[in-house]
Amino acid sequence: MAYTAPTRADFIEVFPAFSAVTDAQYDFWSAAAVRVTEPLQSCLGDSMDLATMLATAHYLCEQGIGTGAESEMAAQGMGGFTRIKSGSLELQRGEGSGGSAGKWASTSYGARFVELAGGCVSGPGVARTGTLPCYAGRWPHGVA
Repeated sequence: MAYTAPTRADFIEVFPAFSAVTDAQYDFWSAAAVRVTEPLQSCLGDSMDLATMLATAHYLCEQGIGTGAESEMAAQGMGGFTRIKSGSLELQRGEGSGGSAGKWASTSYGARFVELAGGCVSGPGVARTGTLPCYAGRWPHGVA
């Protein structure tokens, strides 16, 4: 059965920093989040809604939507910085790799999503025969 994302009202109840998100913005970005979380549904179980909301918040934050500091920085084109110093201006933008979290590490929501969903994803392993078995639990759609 297809998964249905939490409603906009439920999302805002959990993440009030996104209370100004429009219906169209929420529908678009929550649908993108579902494409990432739905393949992990059997593993995520009761955490499916939270994972989907974290992924949605990550996408919204990257677009500069929301009232949190991360969203405001992204709205001003400053998203992805790992260090900003005011006196004698010193800026440092992340490398984009984010370690095992990849692009998800660019927001706190994405990092929390990876932490939550990480147990559902396994990398390639070598069987006793020396061949690589096919794992169904890889990150979908190039997530990592």
